[in-house]
Amino acid sequence: MKSNATAEAPRLPRKTPRIAEGERIDFPRRFSRRLGGCIFFILSALLAAGCATKPIYTSQPNLAIVVPGIGGDGDVYARIVCSLHDRGSSDCLRVSDWGSSLPIFFISISSQSWHKNVERHLADQILEWRSGHPNSRIALIAHSAGAGVVAGAVAQLPGGVRVGPIIFLAPALSPGFDLRPMLRHATIIHVFFSTDDFFWQGIGPTIFGNYDRVHSSGAGRVGFTLAVLNPSEKARVIQHPYQRCWKALDNDGGHYDWMAGPFVGAVLKPLIDARPPAASIAAGTGRSSSASSN
Repeated sequence: MKSNATAEAPRLPRKTPRIAEGERIDFPRRFSRRLGGCIFFILSALLAAGCATKPIYTSQPNLAIVVPGIGGDGDVYARIVCSLHDRGSSDCLRVSDWGSSLPIFFISISSQSWHKNVERHLADQILEWRSGHPNSRIALIAHSAGAGVVAGAVAQLPGGVRVGPIIFLAPALSPGFDLRPMLRHATIIHVFFSTDDFFWQGIGPTIFGNYDRVHSSGAGRVGFTLAVLNPSEKARVIQHPYQRCWKALDNDGGHYDWMAGPFVGAVLKPLIDARPPAASIAAGTGRSSSASSN
């Protein structure tokens, strides 16, 4: 008696496709973007991470705070502190660390709650110093995503509190980022950017976003547009595109070259020391002569 059940065809082993010699293999676009992003962040952490920088205290009331990028404190940021000190700075110098090492540092660039906490912490540090040194100069030097921390911290300072100069080195903020909230408290902002920063301020933020979660090249590569600023506000934002003559100061225009000792001493230190007079700050025209000369 024949069975009504249909006989199941035997399964043939699946053949692995062979790749001919010289044949191009196309990965899915999504996979390629994720792989590139992972490499970007891993390299960023390896280059930036390191030991905490020891603060340098002096008898002077002025303070300079260095705010690192996403990977946190390390040797490259100690270089700024040591270079300023070695070249005669009498300011108290410290690094305000906020980033994180692998594996959780992926959160640092996109977590709004993380951003709020670190911005509040930096604002508290500023206010604590200001309360003990009411007439002091407080300079802020921020690299990469640290510019976002500084922007958020300064924007939430109480009315009447002024800080500056503020120096952004390759800021990981979108070119259209609104600087007006921080300009209410900033005497002057210097922005250093380089079109040669193609990887760290081009590919990386386009894939994963800048600190303000906008997916585009960062202002650290193209500068800020300043479209929403009025003339008096624009006068207090001095943008410095990379100059080839800075190669002589060990600055080749790369993402981490802004911390080169000779460049810090010859270009950044004069900007920190040149505090705009109170009258120009009140008028909203705090451009210092040294800024334009560099």
